[in-house]
Amino acid sequence: MKKVLENKSKKMTRLREAAYELFTSNGIPNTRIDDIVKKAGIAKGTFYLYCKDKYDLVDKVILRKTTDIINNAMKAIAENQNAQDTDFLENVIVFADYLLEHFKRDKKLLALIYKNLSWDLYEKALTFEELGTAEKTFIEHFTKIGGDSEVAKQRLFIIVSMVGAVCYNSIVLEMPYPIDLIKPELYRSVTRILVQ
Repeated sequence: MKKVLENKSKKMTRLREAAYELFTSNGIPNTRIDDIVKKAGIAKGTFYLYCKDKYDLVDKVILRKTTDIINNAMKAIAENQNAQDTDFLENVIVFADYLLEHFKRDKKLLALIYKNLSWDLYEKALTFEELGTAEKTFIEHFTKIGGDSEVAKQRLFIIVSMVGAVCYNSIVLEMPYPIDLIKPELYRSVTRILVQ
């Protein structure tokens, strides 16, 4: 049974990796399921054991990639806290900075995520342990500084949307400002949203 689960996991990983490479190089509309399974080295029938359709796989790719990034951003916060005593606002900036620096190195991922992120996908993402933990941590810290949990969710949505839009425009489209030029103002704006 363990071997079967390992094989399933390996096949899903190969599907996600092949799809990611094709989606980011050819675009989602120009990528066919036949291209994905050929690149992944699996049978087309096997594809449908793991995914409903190509767009289901797009969601799976985005969820996995996003989860990995969020998990690493949370580790960066923990490392920063070990190095120096930081407060909630500083941790949010460390988190945002980790994401921003990651996306500067991986513009294709940012384009894929930003173009295909929907509220439904955001809600699905929160069922992943790493993302749910990040949201829960944010809400807990926000309420400790006197906020309300519903307001915390609203502000988190605003911050994620704002940082995502600025990153996409400045990193992928390279307009109207380079990301390193606009970053200080972005972080000041995030801080203002968080301060009661």
